[in-house]
Amino acid sequence: MNHQRLTRLAAVATVFAVATIGCGKDDTASTPGTTAKNDSGSTSGDFIVPAKDCANYEGTKGINGDTIKIGTVRPASGNFGIYDLVTQGLDAFVKATNMDGGVKAGDGKTYKLELAKGDDQYDPAKTPGEVQRLVEQEGVFAMVGEIGTSNNLAVRQYMNEKCVPSIALATGSTEWGESAKYPWFIGGLPSYATETHRFVDFLKKDKPEATIALLYQDDDFGKEVKAAMEKSIKGSKIKLVDSQSYNPLTEASPESKVAALAGSKADVLFVGIAGTPCPTALKSVPDTWKPMTYVSITCSVKTAMSLAGGKDEGVYTGQATLDPATDADRQNPKIQEYYTKGAAAGLSESLIEGGIAAAGWGFGAMFVEGLKLAKTVDRAGVMNALWSMKDVNYGLMRDDTKANTDGAKDPWALESLRIVRREAGQWKEVSPMISYDGQSNDLAG
Repeated sequence: MNHQRLTRLAAVATVFAVATIGCGKDDTASTPGTTAKNDSGSTSGDFIVPAKDCANYEGTKGINGDTIKIGTVRPASGNFGIYDLVTQGLDAFVKATNMDGGVKAGDGKTYKLELAKGDDQYDPAKTPGEVQRLVEQEGVFAMVGEIGTSNNLAVRQYMNEKCVPSIALATGSTEWGESAKYPWFIGGLPSYATETHRFVDFLKKDKPEATIALLYQDDDFGKEVKAAMEKSIKGSKIKLVDSQSYNPLTEASPESKVAALAGSKADVLFVGIAGTPCPTALKSVPDTWKPMTYVSITCSVKTAMSLAGGKDEGVYTGQATLDPATDADRQNPKIQEYYTKGAAAGLSESLIEGGIAAAGWGFGAMFVEGLKLAKTVDRAGVMNALWSMKDVNYGLMRDDTKANTDGAKDPWALESLRIVRREAGQWKEVSPMISYDGQSNDLAG
């Protein structure tokens, strides 16, 4: 992978204008504790009740015999084609699942998977056409691992009105906490706010009078980080003494912003940007400034850290999942299985180690978990299963984490994070896993 292509990761969390449109769910549609059946076999105690929530419910569309067709939209061409590596991980997961004989769902039947893809070039104006093609022409059962906040927002109302699941969204925007209004969307990453809060919690114990300099991306991702940080430090002796925004689409490098932050002499630097500009920021820290440095999870994969020119040494990040490039994690049976099955499904060792494809592998695992837990394998059945997970561990989640969801009360699956430090090219734990189950929406600024 050349430097020019990786530079396109600069906008990994870039978000365009957010439209608050439509409302596809009546908050009173489900009444917990009741058991009246509807036409789809659901009960009124389910989070989604198609008889009330859907005008024209096609619950089993996309299921053909023993095969379930899923779809995903990503940029496979254009300036952001590097993101296709995530989808390659999802594709490999689908192939590996089929090579294992399929997945035994909660209804007792075994299903194979089929993946249909769309290419929107990371342009939210093109996303609706690709999604509509997959839903209406390809007839997919669900979308899985669709990339981009603005891209998903561009089709949120359409998917909600169609009652088509969109599972394991490849974005940590707090928008995906709006499950009461948009019950057909569930995120596949921790929220940006939860990640920020976890690091502030770490500082409260390790550096309780810290002064923070924040470099944040000038978009939804970065602004959510800044707002969450301001909220999390309230009532403590920690201070945000300076902040600089960086727009990866209009600015060539964050170097000048880092220089400005260095003038604050803060003892903590939080790098809330993604892609190549993140390691570029690390390289730009002057030798006369020695802050404790934290990089966003979006920047923590081996592919990004390898571009920091050695200045990744000693930086901190958060982790919710296993890292295929860390020796200790490579001993874990889940990572060993990922290497073996991923290779058999066509992933190179460098792609497996790089960390980007692992996200797609995890998105596929989340969808399969929904199938396994669904008592009725239809669209609402799978979504209701994902909205009511109890102490579930799937994919490459760390062994000491559990996914718990409860519809609108707790719409986030990944809410446990540990803090790690970079040492000799490996991530080493410095603060153990903390669970924020049910709190992610409240942590947003």
